[in-house]
Amino acid sequence: MYRYREIYSDIKRDILTNHYRAGALLPTQEILTEKYQVSRLTLKKSLNLLSDEGLVYSKQGSGTYVRPRMDSQSTEMLPLDLPVGVTYSHRDQKISSKLIHFNARLPTEIEQKNLQILSNDPVYEIKRVRLINKKVYSFEHSVMPVSIAPIDEKVLSGSVYDYLGSHANLQLTDARRVVYAEPANKETSQVLEVSLDSPIFVIDQIAYDQKGRAFEYSTSRFVSNHNKFVLDVHLNKNN
Repeated sequence: MYRYREIYSDIKRDILTNHYRAGALLPTQEILTEKYQVSRLTLKKSLNLLSDEGLVYSKQGSGTYVRPRMDSQSTEMLPLDLPVGVTYSHRDQKISSKLIHFNARLPTEIEQKNLQILSNDPVYEIKRVRLINKKVYSFEHSVMPVSIAPIDEKVLSGSVYDYLGSHANLQLTDARRVVYAEPANKETSQVLEVSLDSPIFVIDQIAYDQKGRAFEYSTSRFVSNHNKFVLDVHLNKNN
């Protein structure tokens, strides 16, 4: 990966995880070039990518700012375009997990395709209920290659992404999401505490790290009348 894209991904992650907050001024170019040990030209390419995505904007003589997001103060409207987990999207609330299923096995054909692995590459299969302030929020079914890092039940009681960042130097920077609705089956209805065949909001996600490698294939299910999602659209004027 080109250096400017690595820097772009790093700053983007810091914006999406609220390290750089909406409306805040980014560190100066002098600070950023020193931090990443690159030229101003390389840094400018990174900032241009962020600007094209509508994540930052510049003010003449003032600097580069993180662009405010619509409804950014609403705890009900969750950004659909941010590839981050519950811990980041609800960082000011109490997050807990209830482990439903955890084992290691060989991948299915669709898991091989989405994770870009071989049929004999073992994967973790994880099913968790995520709770916010002790209330059921989502039902997550995740599959990850065993090779990325050793994972146990203690890790799964908290944020897997935080663990991977600190123990495997793995950072979630991009994701492909497919959003749809489906009726709750027996397992989902029991876990989310809803009636059988109730409408469920579903997000399928393939998560990628800073090197562009797929490291997670997951399906998250939400009670339709308990969650709202928002997608901000930014048009690149150069296109």
